[in-house]
Amino acid sequence: MRRRASSTPPEAPVGDLGIADADALRPTFLTDIERTKKEIQTGDARVEASLDMGRISAGEREAPVAELELELMSGPVGDMLAGARALLEKRRLRIGTRSKAAQGTDLLLGTSPPAVRATRVKLDPADSIDGALAKVLRAASIHVTANLAPVLETGDPEGIHQLRVSLRRLRSALLFLKPHLGSRAATLNREARRALKRLGPARDFDVFLLETLPPVIDANPRASSLPRLRDAARERRDAAHEAARKLIRGRRFNRFVLDLLRVAHGGGLVVRDADGPLPKTAKRRLNGRYRSLMKAGSGFDRLTEPERHRVRIALKKLRYACDYSRTLFPGPAVDPYLRRLSALQDDLGRLNDASVARLISQELAAADPLAAAGASRVGDWYDRWAREAEPGLIESWRAFAATEPFW
Repeated sequence: MRRRASSTPPEAPVGDLGIADADALRPTFLTDIERTKKEIQTGDARVEASLDMGRISAGEREAPVAELELELMSGPVGDMLAGARALLEKRRLRIGTRSKAAQGTDLLLGTSPPAVRATRVKLDPADSIDGALAKVLRAASIHVTANLAPVLETGDPEGIHQLRVSLRRLRSALLFLKPHLGSRAATLNREARRALKRLGPARDFDVFLLETLPPVIDANPRASSLPRLRDAARERRDAAHEAARKLIRGRRFNRFVLDLLRVAHGGGLVVRDADGPLPKTAKRRLNGRYRSLMKAGSGFDRLTEPERHRVRIALKKLRYACDYSRTLFPGPAVDPYLRRLSALQDDLGRLNDASVARLISQELAAADPLAAAGASRVGDWYDRWAREAEPGLIESWRAFAATEPFW
C-alpha cells in the first residue's frame, strides 16, 4: 500500500472543522511511504505488523523512514512485547516512539524532539505493593522511551540528563522495594546500572563545558590555555555522545527497554507480599534510607570530599524514595522537608561538579601539555569556590538534619 499526499477527499468533514475553502488547504509536509502489512499471532496477542519504507519531506528538508510498526489488535500487550523481543534477537532493530506526524512537524519547523522530564507518580495508601510498583514502572518506561530520540537525533545535553534521571529513578524504586522483588527486578536493575555508567561521561563533559568551565574562562579572558582545554573537552564530549548513541542503538539496551515495557504492562516483579500494606512498607524503607544518610553524614563539617560524595549518594536515594512516598503521608510537614532535602542535594551536587571538573581538567592536561596551565586554573578556581561555599554547605546540612521527617 502506498501513501501519498493528495487533494482533500470529497467525504472529508471540512465543514465540521470550520474550514470554509477546502481548496485553500496546503500540505505542511509530505509522507511518501511504501507500507507492507501483515497480521501475526504472538502468544495470545493478535498484532498488525507494518513495514514502512520511504521518506518524510517538508520543503527542502527530508528524512528517511524505515520502520516496523507493531499495533496490538487484541490480547495482552505483554505478549506483543515478548514477540518484539524475540524479533530483536534476530534483526538489527531499535525502539522508536516518535510518530511520523511528529517527525514531519520537526522537519517543517526545523525543530528537534525535546527532552522530557519525569511525571510525578501519585501513590495511594490503598495501593498494594504490586500496584504501587506498577505505577512507578509505567512512569519510568514513559520517561526512558521519551528521551531516546533527543539523545539519538540531536545529542541534546538535557536529553542525556533526563535519560539518566529516568534510569536512576527506576533503580531507586527497585532498590527501595528490593525485599519484595525477585530475579527479574535484579536483572533490570543491573542493566539500568550498566546504562547509567555508559551515559555518565557524556553528562560529565556536558556539565563541564556548559556550567563549570565558562565562569573560569570569563574570569581569565587572556589565558590561552583555557580555550585549549575547552577544545580538548569538546572532542571528548563528542566521543562520549557517540558512545551514548551507540549504547541506545545496541541490542542489549533495547532488550532492556523492552523488558521494562513488559513488566510495566504485565507486572511480575513482586514475588513476596504483593498485596502487603504500602504505607507500612514505605515507612520502614524510608527509615532505613534516613538512617543510612544520617550515619554517612555524621560529623559532616569534618568529612572529606569522598565522604561527602557518599553522603550525596545516600541523600539522592532518600530523595527519590520521598518523591515516590510523599502522597502516602499527606500533611504540612511534607513540603518543608522536601525543600530542605532538595536544597542540600543541590549544594552537594555543585560540590560534586567541582570535583568532576578538577578530574576532567587533569585528564585533559595529561593528554595535552599545552592545556596543563588551564587545568591548573580550573583547579585553583574550584578549590577557592569550595572554601567559600563551605559555611553555606554546613548550614544546609544542619538545617536538613534538624528537620523532622514527614513520615
